[in-house]
Amino acid sequence: MAAIHHHPISLGLVSIVLLSLASAASYGMAAVLQHRAAVREPRQQTMEAGLLVRLARRPVWLIGNALDGVGYAFQFLALRRGSLLLVEPLLVLSLVFALPVAAWLEHRRISAAELAPTGAIAAGLALFLGIARPGIGHPHASIFAWGVLTAVIAAACAALMLGAHGGSRRRAAVMLAFGSGMTFGYVAALTERTGRILDGGIGHTLATWEPYALVVGGALALLLTQSAFNAGELRLSLPTLTVAQPLVAVLIGLAMFGEPINHHGLAPVAEVIGVALVTFGVFALSRSEMIAPPEPAS
Repeated sequence: MAAIHHHPISLGLVSIVLLSLASAASYGMAAVLQHRAAVREPRQQTMEAGLLVRLARRPVWLIGNALDGVGYAFQFLALRRGSLLLVEPLLVLSLVFALPVAAWLEHRRISAAELAPTGAIAAGLALFLGIARPGIGHPHASIFAWGVLTAVIAAACAALMLGAHGGSRRRAAVMLAFGSGMTFGYVAALTERTGRILDGGIGHTLATWEPYALVVGGALALLLTQSAFNAGELRLSLPTLTVAQPLVAVLIGLAMFGEPINHHGLAPVAEVIGVALVTFGVFALSRSEMIAPPEPAS
């Protein structure tokens, strides 16, 4: 049996966690700002590249997009040395970081009822990561495995986009957000792989296919995210995106990268409870009117 190499308790681990938290904070602030811009655009722009052109004229959206870039930079640095199973679950905290930003924009105070779900998210993450003790993986999957994964993600996103077209705003927001979350999970896997390739130098990295797939995947994820924000309420799209991304990334880490977790005794039960607590907290927190204020009249 192969030895399980867990992330050692060290300054390196602390830096990975801090980078992940910084990424989550940037992503959370970005989502609030981007939704406030995207939801004001005509619904018929959903899933069209023209939506991004129109949004580019809105300063609030540009600020949100800049914060997205900052968040990705932190995520990239975290994944260069960390694993998907450690970094991606921590990004769920983006919704927690979004709360004070939304409170400031709405000129409101955070209530006790809104704090309770944040406790559930934190407790769930602590339980999952504390019990799972994610190990260090080796993102060297075969070309065939990458091809299968890419085909599955592309087919799923195409099906979700078709299902969202012509449907209700609620269904479109959820389906597009799920597609966005899946794509971001795929992009996270490519990010980890590209970060490791970069150890061989920029020239070597540019000679591989991964960074180019990363750009294409990132562009698709951006379009799907803004389309989900444009389609309907943030309370539908943001929690779906927030939960789908780490779930897909974790599955890729387990199945393709060989990133091990503790599976002995009752550990899997505790890990499932942790995931359930996080999911409950995310959807409960997304019901806050500060995270998802009433949409402006069209």
